[in-house]
Amino acid sequence: MSAGGDAYYNGSAEVGSKILSDRQLLREQLTPNARGLIVAMVGLPARGKSFISRKVERFLKWGGNRTQTFNVGKYRRDAVDPERSGKSDFFDNSNSDSVAQRMQMAMAALADAIKFLDEGGKFAIFDATNSTVARRQMITEKVTAGGQYSILWVEAVCDEREVVLFNMLTKVRYSPDFQHMTEEQAMQDLKQRIANYEKIYETVQDSEGAFIKLFNLSSKVMANHCYGRVAKSILPFLMAIHIGSRPIWLTRAGAGSPESKGQHGSDRASSLSQEGQDFAKRLAKFVKTRAQRYWERSGKPQEETQVFTSTMPRAVSSARCTAALIDQRSALNPIDKGVLGAGWWDVECAEDVPPWKEMDKRHPEFMKQFQQDPLYCQFPGGERYMDVVMRLESVLIDVEMCTSPVLIVSHITTLQVLLAYFKGIPVEEAWKLSLPKNMVVEVSPTEGGGFLSEEHDLCLSIDVGGNEPALDSAMEASF
Repeated sequence: MSAGGDAYYNGSAEVGSKILSDRQLLREQLTPNARGLIVAMVGLPARGKSFISRKVERFLKWGGNRTQTFNVGKYRRDAVDPERSGKSDFFDNSNSDSVAQRMQMAMAALADAIKFLDEGGKFAIFDATNSTVARRQMITEKVTAGGQYSILWVEAVCDEREVVLFNMLTKVRYSPDFQHMTEEQAMQDLKQRIANYEKIYETVQDSEGAFIKLFNLSSKVMANHCYGRVAKSILPFLMAIHIGSRPIWLTRAGAGSPESKGQHGSDRASSLSQEGQDFAKRLAKFVKTRAQRYWERSGKPQEETQVFTSTMPRAVSSARCTAALIDQRSALNPIDKGVLGAGWWDVECAEDVPPWKEMDKRHPEFMKQFQQDPLYCQFPGGERYMDVVMRLESVLIDVEMCTSPVLIVSHITTLQVLLAYFKGIPVEEAWKLSLPKNMVVEVSPTEGGGFLSEEHDLCLSIDVGGNEPALDSAMEASF
């Protein structure tokens, strides 16, 4: 009897479950990753579907996955002049001709999405309203017909007036559908388009398979049958993103002191030199000034800046003047170069990019292999750039989740990978990105799901006493 009690409180020691429920069997079918996945949007117009699509596409591409978005609205505009196909009467479901045309364009986009997977793509994002159960059932049948691909529905549900109005204004100001209208005319026409869809709209049901529902752009999230890579990466990312704005600052750790290098001359444990300490003071002033400006412009109560650093002493010390609480992450440590670089490339780099020229001189065979496949070529006994991407995923999701300003103090190889995401640069090209010492890159989310990038040079010649930093800046956009 006591053994039974132990089994009740501690769990039975019997191996596995003998219950073969329909749901358990379904989970076992869904958990393995399919060869390709179609992420299909669902939602009324002006609910943020394209915003979500662009964010997911950027994230999946950054993860080294071949990804492409197929926007049915673009297919419609290419086939029928937006001055006609963009008007609300084109979306009237009693107009059989326009219904047939819209179906034809949707199927053309879906066919291209499946073709993309056939040709080696990993993720295809099908950006459309997909507003009825019948339409979604037809799409599911086409996607899963060959048994190679699976589908994930992502429904954008939005009932907060302010969020809907924001999305509507964004749509009428930037969509080609409304270029020939005044803003007032465009808003009225869009309201009628939405009303046409509301008459037939059906929310996604449990019986339709794997789905994620985002309410008011992530104020609430609901998931059904999400396993494998969907549960590991896509779902956490969708839970993190939002439409709020805030500055995100990325910078290299300050210069280290040669006298504090550890055994064998490694600078992994080195402390800041006087130059590095001065940089830390300038960085603190910069962050304080820019954060105050952000909070004043936003009109919101000021909150603490979220600070992430690597676990290297130089990075932690560089941020020490900025915040009392620092989130140290080993994921932000530089790439592990294994047996290469000892004595000439430890952590700190003197140049704006890693010392690839010196690497080519010392290890030409490795450099040749690296240039052929920079994402997956492994440093002997160390890591690949892809390993850095994988360990940075959780950091990136945390940064996307933040609603207040963020500071990241790390090292050049790690920051290259993060900048590839924010700048929308192929992650395979990350190793080429330049990031000078004493430079802060400020990125800010845009309404369209991209980022504005601005570089600030914290000049060495400025007074580190009471004066504000003298800043040189340059801006670029990543949409």
